Amino acid sequence: MERIFCGVRGLFCVCLAVAAVLVLGQCGWAAALTLAACAWALWKKPLLHFTAWLFAGGLLLRVVILLLLHPPIISDFELLLWAARGVLSGDHSYLNTEYFALWGYQFGIVSWEAFWLMLWDNPVILKLVNAGLGAATACLLYRFAREWAGERPAQLASFLLAASPFCSTLHTLLSNQIPSAFFLTLGLWVLACGDCKRLGFWRFPLAGLALQAGNILRSEGIIFLVAIFAWAVFRVLHEKAEFRRLAAGLAVLLVVYCGVHACTDAAIRAADINPYGLENRNPMWKVVTGLNFDSKGGYSSQDWYAVIAHLDENHQMTETSHAEQRWLIRSRLSSGPAALLAHLHNKIEFLWIDDALHWMFDHLEEYHPLLVSWARELERGLFFLAFGLAGYGFFGNWKRWEKLGFSAYLPYFIFFAAFCAFVLIEVQPRYAFLPQLYIYTAAALGLERLEGKLKDA
Repeated sequence: MERIFCGVRGLFCVCLAVAAVLVLGQCGWAAALTLAACAWALWKKPLLHFTAWLFAGGLLLRVVILLLLHPPIISDFELLLWAARGVLSGDHSYLNTEYFALWGYQFGIVSWEAFWLMLWDNPVILKLVNAGLGAATACLLYRFAREWAGERPAQLASFLLAASPFCSTLHTLLSNQIPSAFFLTLGLWVLACGDCKRLGFWRFPLAGLALQAGNILRSEGIIFLVAIFAWAVFRVLHEKAEFRRLAAGLAVLLVVYCGVHACTDAAIRAADINPYGLENRNPMWKVVTGLNFDSKGGYSSQDWYAVIAHLDENHQMTETSHAEQRWLIRSRLSSGPAALLAHLHNKIEFLWIDDALHWMFDHLEEYHPLLVSWARELERGLFFLAFGLAGYGFFGNWKRWEKLGFSAYLPYFIFFAAFCAFVLIEVQPRYAFLPQLYIYTAAALGLERLEGKLKDA
């Protein structure tokens, strides 16, 4: 009878757990917590060959999503695709637009898309490439996290990243964020991860090459340069003997970084793709939009039309258009502390808190509103869980950091550098993609600390 009782009780426990999961799964926020709790409970031992499994699983997941999710190609994505096809066909009519005449740096991603479209003239190839690079980026981040937090916490953090609807669906857009994030992360991995220790001093020039490749695809390299500089300062303050090596290495990194940009700029000009190369001929525009109170620091068509009304016949900035931008910036900065603080609050909320799935899921809103709402709740739930774990992993016993190594500070440096950069310039919820990757990576440190606390309890 005792065996029958134990069997019936076990069956009831399983049924009760299934019922609870089904109830909690109806809410995206609860589903995020349930998913994380189940992973924690079931992931008792680290999986062998996890890097290969993570890449294969991440790629398969993204391919399946690509077959199911078909957001329209609109806005900047449509313009970039049109320009890339123009490069291949020799049709340079794209230069007759303000977008490409002012922001030549967009021809980094245009050239990238043109290369892949040359192999297969279909946007699907760009999405497939992004799917592969997204999965590869997750692997590089896992290789980082396992050095600091150990295998099981790093694997759990990678699972949370893979489960994030934002990070696992962005490849369905023709966004430059994924290839840029891959190369920027590759540069950081080459520079600071133990996997590349055998490279010795070659780590610095190779890192500079990869970082600039990512920066050319999307101008976010400065975030990583600031994070690397902070990492170097922390190392030198702790180990003065590292000063000469790091100073020489970072100098070489910067030379390669700047040299690759200059060479790419010259190549684009010489190929007659764009006479302005990678030049940004209106760098203050991002500040103008970033200070717009009405749009919460997002794109403002009102500001745009106010500026382009004064461009010359070649769509270039004039003294009048520069003066218009300076006036907009001054008037907003002089609005008073209360207005500026309110704007900062709204801007932080817009970038870090608001819906990041707009571009991928809005076309489904009319037909599957419950699914879209659930996906948004799940995405926000996982992000805030990862953010909380990252914070928990950073604070606490500072002696623990001596064992972790200075590269463990890098995800926090990247998040903070991105946070500061976006205080002034234009924001959109999807712009948080890059720092979010590193928040999920830092979550491994929170899981590692939590695991240690539970063992000591």
